[in-house]
Amino acid sequence: MDIIKTLLLVIVVIAAAAVGLIKGDFFSDDQKTSQTEEYDETLAFPSERYPETANHIKDAISEGHSDVCTIDRDGAEERREQSLKDVPSKTGYDRDEWPMAMCKEGGEGASVEYISPADNRGAGSWVGHQLTDYPDGTKVLFTIQ
Repeated sequence: MDIIKTLLLVIVVIAAAAVGLIKGDFFSDDQKTSQTEEYDETLAFPSERYPETANHIKDAISEGHSDVCTIDRDGAEERREQSLKDVPSKTGYDRDEWPMAMCKEGGEGASVEYISPADNRGAGSWVGHQLTDYPDGTKVLFTIQ
């Protein structure tokens, strides 16, 4: 009889876990957890519109860079200088940084790749527009759509 009760309990726990995974209810809506830390908002980056930038973000995250951007606009210029200091400019390309300079996680040690100016600048404009209303300190999880 104890074995039957244990099996039923295990089945209930597995079913509850499956429902939670399907519905996505394991974390509250206001504080969720990424691979590395908590976040306040989620931004689905459009890979079809900006494929080079999307690939760079995916590659950088898979190499261990943060998937969360803590907005810190005031420190962006200093972090941009740090991340680009050892990456020379290249005619016909922009230097794309991940994490971005506007993120506290950016700066020294950021991943930098050469990508087309249209993709980089379009992506930067798109992200800037999406994050306009978020105050500094907001933690945004980036996902690739």
